Amino acid sequence: MVAIDIYNRPSAEGQGKQGQQDDETVLQELVSHAGSRQHLEREKALRALDGMANHFEGKEESSVFAEVVRKSAENMFGSVEWEERLGGLKVSELLVRRGLVDDDFALKLCKVYCMDLLEDSEVRVRWAVGELLGELSKVCQSSVSKGSTLHCHVWELTGNTILKSIEKNYSRDAEDGGEPSSKIAPKEHHESDPIASLLQQSYQVVEPGKGDMRHGTEGWKCLETSFRALNNIMKGSGDEFRQYLDDEILALVYKSLKHPNRFIREICQFMLGTVCEILNENELFEKHVELSGRLGFGLSDNWSQVRYAASVATRKFVLATPHYKDEILPLLVPHMCLNRYYVAEGVRTYSQETWRLAVGDEGKDWVARCIQNVVSYYVEQSGANNHAVREAACACIAELMVKVDRSAVSPHVPRLLSCLLTCFRDASWPVRDAACLATGRCVLAFPDESRDILEKLYKLWFAHLEENIFSVREDSAVALANAARAYGDEAITRITQKLDEMLLKAKNQESDSKSLSKLENVTTFGVAAARAKIANDKDSHTDKTMFSCGSLAPKLKRGADCCGDYGINRPAEPWESSDGSIYMVRELAAVSPEAVVPFIPALAELSNLYHFTHYVTLHETLWRCLPVIAERVGKKVFKQHLELFLDSMLKDLQCDHRLCQAAAATCIAKLQKLIGKGIFLGRLTEQQLQDYERSMTQLGAYMI
Repeated sequence: MVAIDIYNRPSAEGQGKQGQQDDETVLQELVSHAGSRQHLEREKALRALDGMANHFEGKEESSVFAEVVRKSAENMFGSVEWEERLGGLKVSELLVRRGLVDDDFALKLCKVYCMDLLEDSEVRVRWAVGELLGELSKVCQSSVSKGSTLHCHVWELTGNTILKSIEKNYSRDAEDGGEPSSKIAPKEHHESDPIASLLQQSYQVVEPGKGDMRHGTEGWKCLETSFRALNNIMKGSGDEFRQYLDDEILALVYKSLKHPNRFIREICQFMLGTVCEILNENELFEKHVELSGRLGFGLSDNWSQVRYAASVATRKFVLATPHYKDEILPLLVPHMCLNRYYVAEGVRTYSQETWRLAVGDEGKDWVARCIQNVVSYYVEQSGANNHAVREAACACIAELMVKVDRSAVSPHVPRLLSCLLTCFRDASWPVRDAACLATGRCVLAFPDESRDILEKLYKLWFAHLEENIFSVREDSAVALANAARAYGDEAITRITQKLDEMLLKAKNQESDSKSLSKLENVTTFGVAAARAKIANDKDSHTDKTMFSCGSLAPKLKRGADCCGDYGINRPAEPWESSDGSIYMVRELAAVSPEAVVPFIPALAELSNLYHFTHYVTLHETLWRCLPVIAERVGKKVFKQHLELFLDSMLKDLQCDHRLCQAAAATCIAKLQKLIGKGIFLGRLTEQQLQDYERSMTQLGAYMI
């Protein structure tokens, strides 16, 4: 290796034969570094080569540059090291992109090197093959238009090999020698007993890792990268590929959209987007039913990456067919709507932008026009295996109830409420949380239609007011406040009766209080010890149910609209009941301020409880809610009760729990703003004033 800075060394141009030899040496070194074992070295070498190609562009030396680099790259294709094979492909791609390859080398790349490496053992090499074929397709297209001798399309040179690779690697079951992919109990035909037949199918024993039980992220040899090579050729060729886009290729893509491997489904959704770029508007409309169905399937996939790929393809499809919006949008509106609330941020934000591009300010009108399809799809997705999809469905139903034309939604309210009631019993707390908020909005928008299930809703709302997750407790209070707005005194009386029962439960809390009690600890550190015991236990990892981060269905069961309780049935901690009640007082104060005034002394009692571990959490909630309660009941009324809170408020201002301390400081600042700083300080004793001044000096940042 030469001991010079080959990345920053200036060209020896104009220095004669010796200078040219030095340049050739540097080029050879750079190409060899493009096959380095270190990724950073490879990237630096490619960047330097690209800079040199730019330097020689339009000069006589460019042919010498191309020849030296080409020869060095060709020597790398047969290397036993995958990094060198990758380097050869990357360097060749650079030459193709710069237009520095002749027809003979381009043909050799297509027919020999790329096809030899199409099923390379290293995935990065296979990806590079696809990228190179894409660049070659662009050059081929432009070369044909200029009358080049490279008149054969890249697909004509490589298509058969790529399709054979896809066909050969499509199924993994062939690895088992043609044996059945699962161990299934012998089938018995029960032609006269359909229930027995259904049970027989439901209780089949399927061997994990085989057939339908094969993991969605398990590798599938060269199938994905061969599809990517095909997609790159399609994208690179553009309109020129239309002549090759026959029913056979489309059928292959359609078939693969339901492949068990999620990476295959993802690339095939991207391929649908490429199809939408190749075909013109009329051709797309001819296929709009089949394309919409396949896109909808991807938009409903259990994996976020597949949903995103389908979202990209959907945008291309919709924007490419503006004159057929009335025929195409009704088939896609339900899927597009739901993905605006999907948990994965990439899918959610991309879908929201697609929605704006597709319908503009007419979104509510389009949903009303497609209401039957929208409702059916939301109900279907509320029962999906993926708990994140069920959560999104609940949010969409809430939006539907509140924002869309009432006359369009009204006939579907019973069905939607039944769906939400099922989700309200889900084992996943985010689903229950979303269903809780949704039901509250529903009763406010459709109080009469909601009366039939109101008793069930009250039971669930009050149960979740004592939930172990604070946000669920808070959202239950929000939902109950909406019920109070919808049903007036009837609901307010019921809520105040429940507050009488729940608000002071923390007084009976044992000293060793718990948070998130009775729930399984599934964090990495929480289960480290348990995992260590079975890490090398073969029996613990053989023929067991597999779990996927894309679907937590085996862990988090869907709810059921029956007499059973909601997902995780556990007795509430007394302090949690009081915590949820504080939220309820805050929300009820917005509806009926006079109804919460009798509960203010009870709130003061809670502020003086210090005998259990989680008192700081309870106090934090109280200090965050108290200024809101005070503002809603009115400062004249609240000033009558201010002294009841001063001792505990100032005590928490000096506690070691930072969140509780910050909440107390913020509470003081907001109360001073509400009733006046002078009035607030005038209620303090001399000792309290000293404690206040000392603490607020240290916590001045909260007095904003």
